[in-house]
This record gives sequence, structure tokens and C-alpha cells, in this order.
Amino acid sequence: MSKIKQIIPESQNEAILDKFIQKIDTKKVDSLKKEIENYKKSLSGKEYAVSLDQKFLDKFEDFMKNQVQWRSKEALGVMEILKRIEQIKKEGIKDGVGYFTNLEVEASHYFILKWEGKGNSQIDDFVTLWKSFEETLTLIHQDNSKLKELEKELQAAEQGIEIE
Repeated sequence: MSKIKQIIPESQNEAILDKFIQKIDTKKVDSLKKEIENYKKSLSGKEYAVSLDQKFLDKFEDFMKNQVQWRSKEALGVMEILKRIEQIKKEGIKDGVGYFTNLEVEASHYFILKWEGKGNSQIDDFVTLWKSFEETLTLIHQDNSKLKELEKELQAAEQGIEIE
């Protein structure tokens, strides 16, 4: 048996398309696009506060200069983090925090999680560094989550679907 394809007249296709297009709230789509663009701009230059004091900064610098394990292009991330550490040292720690971009926080967290040690001597240093960057990473994830929600809303609006 052969399958018979049903041919829909062009005028009927146009009617279906018009009905679909009428469901789309173009003002909402435009508004969401603008909101996403503005939100991305606000995130692009945003710096995040990482709790630290001079002792913490010295330990972090020592780790990044002498102990960090990296491969290939990861070295570029290490270099950027060391530049930021130098900048913080030059400007000084303000109100118990240093400011890092989202990429610097994510990279620092990544390298800290690769830390290997033996015995008890470095455990406190590891835990202190890890917790400080982990707390800040949570804020970054919240910002990224908000952006993803806005993008989902936009996709739904472009398809004429309402998200609750």
C-alpha cells in the first residue's frame, strides 16, 4: 500500500500561519529582547565580591603562583587571575573583599578544586579558599539562571506560548 499525502491548499496554509502569528505578542517579544540585551550588558562588566583578608590573599597568590596545576591554555586563566591578585594588592582590600569578574571567579574555583595535598597542613587553606569562591560562585549562578529564564520567556513569546 502506498501512503497518500494530503495536500493542503496554499490559502489554508496562510490561514494557519496568520492564526499562529496573531498569537504572538510582538510588544512582549521586543520588550524581552531589550531586557535580555540590557541584562547581558550589566553582567559583562560586573565584578563579584570575594571575602578575603591579607592572609587569604597571600595564600591564594602562593597557590596560584607555586602550586596550581594547569594544562595547555589553562595557563592563560592562571595568568589573568595573577593579574587580578596584583591589582587587588595594589588597590588594597576594601571592606574585607576583593573584586573578581565572573570568569575569574569560575576559573579560580576550578583551579582550587584541582588542588592536591597530603596530610593536614594545607586543609584549612584549601577549605578557606574553596568556601570563599564557592559562595561567590553561587551569586554568579543566580545571575546566569535569571538570564536563562529570560531567554526561555523570549523563546516562548516568539512561539505565542505563555509561561507561568
